[in-house]
Amino acid sequence: QSAEGLKLPERIGGDLYLRSLQSAEGLKLPERIGGNLDLRSLQSAEGLKLPESVGGGLDLRSLQSAEGLKLPERIEGGLYLSGLQSAEGLKLPESVGGNLDLWSLQSAEGLKLPESVGGNLDLSGLQSAEGLKLPERIGGDLDLRSLQSAEGLKLPERIGGNLDLWSLQSAEGLKLPERIGGDLDLRSLQSAEGLKLPE
Repeated sequence: QSAEGLKLPERIGGDLYLRSLQSAEGLKLPERIGGNLDLRSLQSAEGLKLPESVGGGLDLRSLQSAEGLKLPERIEGGLYLSGLQSAEGLKLPESVGGNLDLWSLQSAEGLKLPESVGGNLDLSGLQSAEGLKLPERIGGDLDLRSLQSAEGLKLPERIGGNLDLWSLQSAEGLKLPERIGGDLDLRSLQSAEGLKLPE
């Protein structure tokens, strides 16, 4: 639960599992990690200095605040920030190669998403699209299941996987992508008025 007395190598080619660590106090991480970095129990970013480069995924699912969090510029795998309830102070990488998990966020206020997400983008807790600027490219699924209105929603032209909009009751203001690689879930839609489906 503590990194006290832990001396890590300067470089790790594979994965680094520190999944029970609750505090970053005394933790000196390598500059480069070739695989995944698992810090899933860390509750605060205080004193946390992340590597410049993470070749796999970065798991910070227990963080409840982005205060003091400085993420690597590039993450080749997934980025798991499912405990964050606010995007305040959050600076995401320009590119996330795998999944980006932000499912506890209820508001897009202050949220600047990467230009590209290679895997799934989970924004399933988002109540409003106000201020939401989605990536230009999403390789996997886009989960917006809590959105009840498409007001202010600008979807990417292409989504590689599924598009989940299952709380949407009206198609007003909805402009769907030109191409959706997987399923389109609009199960709560009560009228097809204004609905233009992809070709």
